[in-house]
Amino acid sequence: MDVQRYISSGIIESYIAGLATEPEVRDLHSAMEQSPELKTAVDAAQLDMERYVQMQSQPPPADVKDKLFLQINNDQSAEMADVTAAGAVPAYEVEIPRERKPLTLVHPAWRVVAVAALAGVIGLGYYIYQQGQTENEWKVKYEALANEKENMLAEQKVFQARMQESESMLSTIRNMKTVNMYTVTTNRPGLLGTVYWNPKSQEVLLTIHNLPEPAADQQYQLWSIVNGKPVDAGVFDMSTATAGFQKMKAVPGAQMFAVTLEKKGGSPTPTLSAMYLAGKVAG
Repeated sequence: MDVQRYISSGIIESYIAGLATEPEVRDLHSAMEQSPELKTAVDAAQLDMERYVQMQSQPPPADVKDKLFLQINNDQSAEMADVTAAGAVPAYEVEIPRERKPLTLVHPAWRVVAVAALAGVIGLGYYIYQQGQTENEWKVKYEALANEKENMLAEQKVFQARMQESESMLSTIRNMKTVNMYTVTTNRPGLLGTVYWNPKSQEVLLTIHNLPEPAADQQYQLWSIVNGKPVDAGVFDMSTATAGFQKMKAVPGAQMFAVTLEKKGGSPTPTLSAMYLAGKVAG
């Protein structure tokens, strides 16, 4: 089976993006069952895309929707209470007869009426005070909700921008050759990295799946092999290369890519005894 044909054909990228046809999917599944190397390449490419999307994505706070609906329900309840209060007749209003005899200040019945009127005035004042306090509380809550809404809209714009970046990155990768680099020595098993290279634009993207952390005075360096000679493609930071994609130096006419461990800042020539990864560019 020609594994490199699948890797360089772009079927893997179409499969991950959900753009592959049913015959292509069946063919790829059958090929993966026959070739562990091809299955590893598919898993690695899928992990690349998942990590990039997860890194860029940032969903809005989970409790914002609940707070918004709670605020709307409370506002509606407050409006109904205002309408009811406006149309109701206060309990303390007493109809005064048009004709009545002069009152004596010492009559017990009028003392009761005076006390009741005073209590009504006090109750009205307390009601007005409570309404003012409630209105201030709702004003504060409304302003807080408005600010939270603005923050949510701003976060949504950031999320949409990152999604557009993710789609742009996916489109870029589809037009690039995939070069899987594997461990080159038996004493360093299980190492894996991937280079995405565009022969026309010479653009190079690198992602690392598994490499040991270098010492403080050392750094990994990417090389391209052009006509049998190594060409420096730049050093890279592990934090960037493992979390997503790191853009490397442009490379023309690459036939192979490799990673060596060099002194911090890089080396003009590769240290072959410190080569960790290597992979050929499919023709």
